[in-house]
Amino acid sequence: MGNYLPMDLLSLLTMRGGVTRRGDLVANGVSSHQLAAALAAGQVVKPCRGVYCLPGADPSHVAAACAGAELACISGASHRGLWILRRPALIHVSVDHGRALDDTFTVHRSARSLTDLDVCIQCMRCLPELDALCIVESAVVLGKVSLPELRQRATGRRDLALRKIIAQIDPFSQSILETVAKYHLRRAGYSFQSQVYVKGVGRLDLVVEKVLGVEADGREHHSASADFEEDRRRGNLLMIGRVPVLRATYSLLVRHSGQFLQLVKQALDAYAPTDQG
Repeated sequence: MGNYLPMDLLSLLTMRGGVTRRGDLVANGVSSHQLAAALAAGQVVKPCRGVYCLPGADPSHVAAACAGAELACISGASHRGLWILRRPALIHVSVDHGRALDDTFTVHRSARSLTDLDVCIQCMRCLPELDALCIVESAVVLGKVSLPELRQRATGRRDLALRKIIAQIDPFSQSILETVAKYHLRRAGYSFQSQVYVKGVGRLDLVVEKVLGVEADGREHHSASADFEEDRRRGNLLMIGRVPVLRATYSLLVRHSGQFLQLVKQALDAYAPTDQG
């Protein structure tokens, strides 16, 4: 079967995340004949009245569109490729009408269309502090929002919690696990430096109290053979250089943060410099 999907229809759907309403397509010059041909070829799907999407489109995005809503807060952040620590049980959406939605959704009332900055503000108002920090820090790291923009939106008397989150943002963070590790160390009162260069080794994610290295390790970072060999090379050189390093996994940092902090304390106690006088 031939390719019946017009380039303008493909482009419009792709630009809108794979999902949009018929009115938007028509307003941009897509004809009824083009839509019908694309549907017949199976290259476009019509999940509900007035909504069209590419096959394989994000189910949350499709559900939001069919409800006459826009992905918001953590669901909007996920759709935008930001760092998500824990997936939400419900789909967060934004609406600008008063109609009730079913219990599939957590509803935010706001004007549409949302910007990246709007989504970050929603996350900081709605989510636990650490979850919000991961999202907003990634938005800064990825260049989607700037620190001045965030600060400007958090100047109200009721925005103290937002300002606390913004004050913790590191625009040079390399991963969500690094963000989580820094959050727990900061709350425990430890001083640390990020992305510390060690000669012959490269950069350590964190160095705590100028003594202890911490590497925040996701399993996917070491799946390839070359990555495995490089990881061992670094570990051997750190041992020779007498640089103690803790390896912190997702499970340790997210599910067992108390155990992580206990390991940090024990390592610092074991390797702290001793007075020679």
